[in-house]
Amino acid sequence: MSVSPKTKVLLAFRSGDHCAFPGCNKALTIDGEHSAPVVTGEAAHIAGEKEGSARYDPSMTDEQRNDYRNLIYLCGDHHTQIDKQEADFSVQLLHDMKAEHERKAHEAMTEAFANVGFPELEEATRWILQIHPSQSAQNFSLIPPEDKLKKNDLGNRSRAIITVGLSVAREVRAYVESVTQTDNEFPERLKAGFLAEYYRLKQQGHSGDELFELMCRFAQRGFDNQTEKVAGLAVLIYLFEACEVFEK
Repeated sequence: MSVSPKTKVLLAFRSGDHCAFPGCNKALTIDGEHSAPVVTGEAAHIAGEKEGSARYDPSMTDEQRNDYRNLIYLCGDHHTQIDKQEADFSVQLLHDMKAEHERKAHEAMTEAFANVGFPELEEATRWILQIHPSQSAQNFSLIPPEDKLKKNDLGNRSRAIITVGLSVAREVRAYVESVTQTDNEFPERLKAGFLAEYYRLKQQGHSGDELFELMCRFAQRGFDNQTEKVAGLAVLIYLFEACEVFEK
């Protein structure tokens, strides 16, 4: 048994795509000049994954060892360091390190929403140009965000991201209306692009906060720039409020 791709995605998202080792903060998604972005981050085990590995706990099951709670997102150098210098990195120290890094990553994401404007939204939605409108996404339908939060069983972490994202919903709406003046299919392509991923994740059995955060990661689409990443989230949250992305 190994760490699932879904768990790695969540770990990268909550870590802001940066190494959690104090003082490192190395970007772990690298853009290519002529190729797709590559993820270089590693899901490092806090308590070792097998007998003889660093901080191995024989009382844990394989499922517990590969659970999100027993993983920390690191660059290759610091993954090697915490395992080779095991005496310097206790289980508790690594849990504290992870918690502090994820707290800072969440704060940085929240603060970056203030810098989202048309240029960032244009970059964040450039991929939509290749999407064809879907017949399954024809009508915008508004229900109160609070009702959607409850319907989708979203907790405080997701609620916090959505709340701050809604603060720039007017900017996203103005951007969508602006693009629509020269591309009347843009709103339908925007919905179709996100709905395709939403239904794919639903079919895989994801729901609640896990589904929302996987959609957040999808919305960021490998961007390294924090404001562009947050612009992608702003678009997702605009759709959360305005249409069928997250069921009515």
